[in-house]
Amino acid sequence: MKQKIRLTAIVLGVAMVASFFIFAPPAAAQDKTVRWKIQTCYPLAVPYVARTAKMGDRIKAMTAGRFDIKFYPPGGIVPAYSEWDALQKGTLDGGFMTPSDVRGIFGPVGDLFNQYPMGPTAIETVSWMLYGNGEKLLREIMDKIGFKDVVFVGPANLSVAEDEIWTNKKIEKPADFKGLKVRTFGYWGQILQGVGASVVTLPGGELYQALERGVIDACEYGTSADNLAIHLNEVTKYCYYPGVHSPGNVHYVFVNKKAWEKLTPDLRELLKRETLATAMDNFAAGAVESAQARETMRAKGAQFLPLSMEMQVFIAQKSEELWDTFAAKDPVYAKVYKDQKEFLKKYRALMGEIQPDFPKIYEAMKKK
Repeated sequence: MKQKIRLTAIVLGVAMVASFFIFAPPAAAQDKTVRWKIQTCYPLAVPYVARTAKMGDRIKAMTAGRFDIKFYPPGGIVPAYSEWDALQKGTLDGGFMTPSDVRGIFGPVGDLFNQYPMGPTAIETVSWMLYGNGEKLLREIMDKIGFKDVVFVGPANLSVAEDEIWTNKKIEKPADFKGLKVRTFGYWGQILQGVGASVVTLPGGELYQALERGVIDACEYGTSADNLAIHLNEVTKYCYYPGVHSPGNVHYVFVNKKAWEKLTPDLRELLKRETLATAMDNFAAGAVESAQARETMRAKGAQFLPLSMEMQVFIAQKSEELWDTFAAKDPVYAKVYKDQKEFLKKYRALMGEIQPDFPKIYEAMKKK
């Protein structure tokens, strides 16, 4: 009888221990809130930046508070454009940025991952990054530069092409840029200087007054939605399209390696997928906003004019000449540029075959 009692007690004890492991709540480490600081070098008031910052709220909601991410404006924690160094040191958990933000560190190759004249669209860039060799090549560059403790998470913003140029003078051929005072920056500005333009670098907030006072004659700034926000249509006569100098913009989320490794696998995967979802949200919203912006500006008298094929060919030729110059001097640039060009050749060949050319179809319908 005593043996039966002892045996029963043992069985009950084992059952209690087993039930503890089966029904016990998750370990304390899983319940602990992970708090992250992500800084961007772009103003939070800009629509795509504001939408990106909201991903912190969505992740917090989806994890029931386990993962709490707060976005900070430029200079919120570290000086603007020092986010890369801060991620390497661990001062920041994450950053919303691009390699081209710091050309002094990455050089011309950084633009190949963001935007450049005659470069890929945002969708093409992301396709290359995620399903071509883009991410691998960026990793090699980051390691070589000294950002081994910075982890690439994914794209968080995709943009439609920018407006080519807003101007008070008609531009039909390259010679029309001669003597024109143009606000732009980077390598596009270098190309314009080659045809006699005077390039001026100004922040977006100063463009309206600069155009109004004649400090500049023309400018490029961003998408149609961006340009409506600073009222460029009120101080210029013409807007040219398509945006050959900037077919699309891509911005990414990068994080500190130690902070990344401390995340549980489910939080890592959630962050990656939510980052990509935010990128698509930005693309869709940005396209709709730009379409609406053009309607508004046309109603107020803005003239949207197609850029002549002569101008588009000029931009293409001068851009590729410049990229070839970079490739001749820098084997890293040459490697990345060649890989991206080969990817785009195949990608565009497919799209050219399978995607309907709707404008041509509608034009043909009108003629019947």
